[in-house]
Amino acid sequence: MNDEFSAAQALNPWALAALVLLSVLTLVLPRRLALAPLLLMLGLMPMGQAIVLAGFNFHLFRVLLLVGMVRIVLRGELGRLQWRGVDSLFMAWVGVSLVLGSLSEPSAALLVNRLGDAYNATFCYLLVRSVIVDFDDAVISVRCLAAVSILIAGLMLVERTTGVNELSVFGGVPELTAIRHGDLRCQGAFRHPILAGAFGAASAPLFVGLWAWDRERRLLPFLAVAASLAIVFTSSSSGALLALMAAFIGVALWPWRSGLPLMRKAGVLALLAVALVMNAPVWYLFAHASTLIGGEGWHRAWLIDQAVSHVDEWALFGTIRTAHWGPAGEVIAADPNMMDITNHYVMEGVKGGALKLLLFIALIVTCFKRSGRYMADASAPVERKFFIWCLGVSLVTHCVAFLSVNYFDQTILVWFWLVAVIYGVTQSAAGAAPEPLPAGPAPRGDPWMIRN
Repeated sequence: MNDEFSAAQALNPWALAALVLLSVLTLVLPRRLALAPLLLMLGLMPMGQAIVLAGFNFHLFRVLLLVGMVRIVLRGELGRLQWRGVDSLFMAWVGVSLVLGSLSEPSAALLVNRLGDAYNATFCYLLVRSVIVDFDDAVISVRCLAAVSILIAGLMLVERTTGVNELSVFGGVPELTAIRHGDLRCQGAFRHPILAGAFGAASAPLFVGLWAWDRERRLLPFLAVAASLAIVFTSSSSGALLALMAAFIGVALWPWRSGLPLMRKAGVLALLAVALVMNAPVWYLFAHASTLIGGEGWHRAWLIDQAVSHVDEWALFGTIRTAHWGPAGEVIAADPNMMDITNHYVMEGVKGGALKLLLFIALIVTCFKRSGRYMADASAPVERKFFIWCLGVSLVTHCVAFLSVNYFDQTILVWFWLVAVIYGVTQSAAGAAPEPLPAGPAPRGDPWMIRN
């Protein structure tokens, strides 16, 4: 359905068998495990596999999303979704993306592309919101993601050792691992090494939160944290490394969480001060950062420059012509009319205009506000607060990753999953009294479990 996924090849028998098995599991597993097959598909199946119907590419995760929708309707789980304003906000973003994003140039191909985006977002969001209705559901879903991440890391470590991507048999990813500046850039099932690295970086804080919560089952989250680090470092992506640094800083700020409002204000003031003394726009800080950690920071800053200077071209409905933004002819192979937009925020505007971008930012802000309100609840157990904090840190990590890559593969579904989990958990937490804590102090040597 999406132009980005147009390289689908004939369905591999093993992929078909996996699809059938995961579809059956999606239908029969208990509600709390219903997302496990989808997470496994997202982590291990490249986008080279699809079922083509009437010219539409239904990549295997899309088929699984449809099976998931059938499940929640047949089992009545869709009725568990207590619709709130945040859900309307998400669907408004989907609607604007579809309607305005299709008006930049009337064509059947563009409409199909936007329909594919709307299908992914709507089905993934509704499925997650219907099966994750309380805190324990979220914990189990993160456990499933942890197990999948360990498998992803194992495959990427093999790829790092051999220089061959074993998942290339399914298409959608190259057989031989790319090399840049002498470093292998492993990608596993993801469409690009940066996307693989972004997935690993954004997952790491989730597994730290799981480690703090699961006192008696810490082997899985410990291995998952190690797996996340392995995914980031085998991807050899400076953008992913920067996102991982943001994740570490976010987790480390937990003891000072009460001062977060002051830190936010100080950060804004510091950014304004830097902007006043810099000769170039403030986003050229990326160029300075790349001198420390490597990468293409200057290009990413320059890309924001181009988006700002051409705002009149995309602000209303977006645009499908950005090749002229790059005077050096920096276009993507799949579409010579488009330059390589390596910034998710810029791509939001390009694919639907300023309103789509603003609604996307509103989704992020709403996630932070809901998490903050839960953190301010004095009756909430500190263990749960830390887990919610880690969900927020994962959100921050994605936001940092958005500055260096556009999520154009299955990674975007992981983003939808996180937004839906935050909305669902904070909603249920606000409506129900927390479970009582066991008597007595927290175990010694566990700084995360100190009682309020």
